[in-house]
Amino acid sequence: MYEIEINNAQTSLPIDSHDICEFLKQVLKIQEVAAASLSVALVENEEIHRVNREHLGHDYPTDVISFLYDEEICEPTNEDAPRGKGKSLDGELVVSAEMAAGRADEFQWSAQDELKLYLAHGLLHLCGYDDLTAEEEPQMRAAEQVVLQSLGLLPHYINRPSDDS
Repeated sequence: MYEIEINNAQTSLPIDSHDICEFLKQVLKIQEVAAASLSVALVENEEIHRVNREHLGHDYPTDVISFLYDEEICEPTNEDAPRGKGKSLDGELVVSAEMAAGRADEFQWSAQDELKLYLAHGLLHLCGYDDLTAEEEPQMRAAEQVVLQSLGLLPHYINRPSDDS
């Protein structure tokens, strides 16, 4: 069972909380997460900057911050399985909707899609993926690609066909 609470504390982007909940549930299903209790805070850059500084010691705004409060593995997993498989997660995502709105044009997709990339990325962190090292980053990107492409989105860092072909 998935419990998701959305706290929309920003004005940069129109938000459909139901759509975001459904998107996150699909990501959880793709990752084969058994159960989850998630809180999602959609904020402005100023707020995520404060959270990043206070909790991670980074003095700049960022796209998404994940907090894993509790994790329980409900069934055994193998190396080929998604990292969320069988887990029960309790966590929080703090996401900058303002950053999504500001960066979407740069990547030639909608602000809503950029926000979904941030949401998926943060949720993958809760599932156990990371991107801090050269070894971990390709695994995170591959997991993002699987999730987003399964849901009809093409991440901006994938080679796209040119318009003149």
